[in-house]
Amino acid sequence: MKPALRRVTPHTSCSFNIRKDKGANIYMYSMWHYHPEVELLFISGGKGIQIVGDKTDNISEPQHLIMLGSHLPHTIAYDNISEQNEAEAIVIHFNEDFLGKDFLNLPEMENICELFRIARVGLSIKGETLTEIGTIMAQMLDASPVKRLFSLLQILQIIAEQKEYSFIASEGFACDYSGIDNSRISKIYRFTFENFSSDISVTKAADQLRLSKESFCRYFKQKTGKTYFQFLTEVRIGHACKLLMENEMNVTEICAACGYKNASNFHHQFKEIVKKTPLQYQKEYFACYRGSKNA
Repeated sequence: MKPALRRVTPHTSCSFNIRKDKGANIYMYSMWHYHPEVELLFISGGKGIQIVGDKTDNISEPQHLIMLGSHLPHTIAYDNISEQNEAEAIVIHFNEDFLGKDFLNLPEMENICELFRIARVGLSIKGETLTEIGTIMAQMLDASPVKRLFSLLQILQIIAEQKEYSFIASEGFACDYSGIDNSRISKIYRFTFENFSSDISVTKAADQLRLSKESFCRYFKQKTGKTYFQFLTEVRIGHACKLLMENEMNVTEICAACGYKNASNFHHQFKEIVKKTPLQYQKEYFACYRGSKNA
């Protein structure tokens, strides 16, 4: 299987594609992929792990909005909060020149052209901008093609002007993936997501690609900019955060569920990545959750 490139075909009545997904395990273990189209992804009601370029993040907020530039590799392991509160996703795909290359050369498009440039490493959109754009994207689903077009331009202009975002992948992350064998990375990501709670090791990961441990370590570091151990730790700690938010296990149980046999090692790695202890993280999360419900 070669998931290196994913093509998105727009509807015949529109120059770009928009859809809404809803249900259990949206984007659960989606393959490591990229596409020429820019992507706007708005998710509400779920949480999970997001990998964009060389950055792994735990997603915990009620609403999440990212803009991914052309050819930026990404994958998302996203779960429902509960059966009563299903995750929903609205996704838009469009080419940078979907209105024609001459249109991009207009002086009025200067801000949007710059937005396309910086989105090559991915943008995590926050605050009032996130809320405003989420509303517009929801309205676009039932709008006429012309109104959808105007709304997309409006969204791009809002992001470009408000600048209420942070970069996701590192500045030095290479965005040209035309020659990279992403199917091999995809295989490692799937293996890790499916086995991180067990006694996984670098040697077992290397076996998936039939490489020696040394060759695998060089390969993974070259493709991701981090060691496999760093990546595995980020996945485990991200899942630990998810379990802490669900509040159905104690810390000892969470430690075991995330593949740690040593509680001290779990606490050390959690604090190193999250910058607080598991209980501090959980306490602050529920304080924010109660505050948002009472607001």
